[in-house]
Amino acid sequence: MIDTKEALKKYFGFDSFKIGQKETIDSILRGADTFTVLPTGTGKSLCYQLPSYLMSGQTVIVSPLISLMEDQVSQLRQMGEKSVIAINSTLDFSTKKYVLAHLKEFKFIFISPEALNQEEVFNVFKRLNISLFVIDEAHCISEWGHDFRPSYLQLKENLNQLNQPLTLALTATATETVKKDIEQELFATRDFNEFIYSVNRENIYYQVEECEDKVEYLKQFLLTKNSPGIIYFSSKKEAERVAMLLNEILPYSVAFYHGDLSGADRIKIQQQFIHDEIRILCATSAFGMGVNKENIRFVIHYHLPDSLENYVQESGRAGRDGKQSISIILYQKGDERIHYYLQDESYHQKKDLLFLKGKTKEDLKKYDNSLTDIQKKWLNMLEKNNWNWEKFEQNLNSKQFEKRTKTQKMGFYIENKSCRRQSIINYFNNHYEKVSQEICCDNCTPDKIINFEEKDGTILKKEPFNSKELLKKLFLI
Repeated sequence: MIDTKEALKKYFGFDSFKIGQKETIDSILRGADTFTVLPTGTGKSLCYQLPSYLMSGQTVIVSPLISLMEDQVSQLRQMGEKSVIAINSTLDFSTKKYVLAHLKEFKFIFISPEALNQEEVFNVFKRLNISLFVIDEAHCISEWGHDFRPSYLQLKENLNQLNQPLTLALTATATETVKKDIEQELFATRDFNEFIYSVNRENIYYQVEECEDKVEYLKQFLLTKNSPGIIYFSSKKEAERVAMLLNEILPYSVAFYHGDLSGADRIKIQQQFIHDEIRILCATSAFGMGVNKENIRFVIHYHLPDSLENYVQESGRAGRDGKQSISIILYQKGDERIHYYLQDESYHQKKDLLFLKGKTKEDLKKYDNSLTDIQKKWLNMLEKNNWNWEKFEQNLNSKQFEKRTKTQKMGFYIENKSCRRQSIINYFNNHYEKVSQEICCDNCTPDKIINFEEKDGTILKKEPFNSKELLKKLFLI
């Protein structure tokens, strides 16, 4: 049996594994398909990087976002790994053609599910010697696959056509429903090992702030802080507007990030944020998955997240170094409405396609100019699945109900008067025996004496304070 601890030291310079890493790696090296859920900040990428060095062949990593791919490619190159490439929309025509012609020369290949489903690309992948097929952020299969990224639902067929390579699914959050979706789409006909760990992040303090003027709250909060942070928005325009307002009053740089920016701009902003050239990032959900920045001290949600899954994913980007950090939701009555509106829009776009049920291919061509891009994606997926309209309609209704329920539960979290940490853990059905935690959430420690200490034992502050004072103490430099 391979000494994985020795390999860890050799390839990465670490003396010990983090939670869940060794179990996952040992499972892969035994040749078992594996599904692992690890909390954010616990090094999920090492779970496929280390075994890749110990196996011949290539590792394919299906990744949902350009920012995530570029960050992981950058990390591998900084380690000295040269045979790594990301196939996404940032590649121009000639570069993409060259990469596909020389794809066998790369050890690590990152790709989006949409790019993988391009015929010219997939034909090249069929000729590779794939030793490990990784689905990173696997919760996207359940949360995005049934919505605006139907290519995620094609992964099952992709694996079949690639002769069922050894498969690893990784994510930080998975309710029972999400786990079942992942298992059905990836492992329905295959045995697999499952490793599920708690989502609990003890170094994150959870706060909900009800406020009439969110911009004013941000101004007051940020004027006293000198630490990196992310502010999440549901609206691209609002992310831009608030970033520009904050830039006018803060003594450091603030930028915005969303999916409408060019690929080059997104990569540039991400790298500037990682290297502290940009202190605050006003971003949509397009930013953050897997981005390796350890010193983010706070994550603020300007708009209410649409689910606890997304909230835990995004808030978990704070405190990856294990130091005290904070997650704040700014809430106004009625914030839920934007999500119900977007859910209805998505639902009706797909429901309108039922009008085309039973039409011939020639008939469908007549409607091509009147269809949205999302509708065209779904029609393409229906064609690949032999026009299974019954399953399409069934998923349409069940997923609409599921999304509304998730948003309602997000509302329950806001109104909750008991421990917010316990509420999160209960939601994900993680076994958790509550321990005495000095810094927990605004419901547990609003006015208690808290000993806030660094890991070396140096006491920074040791005095009674309320929740507002706590916010100040967390960010003293």
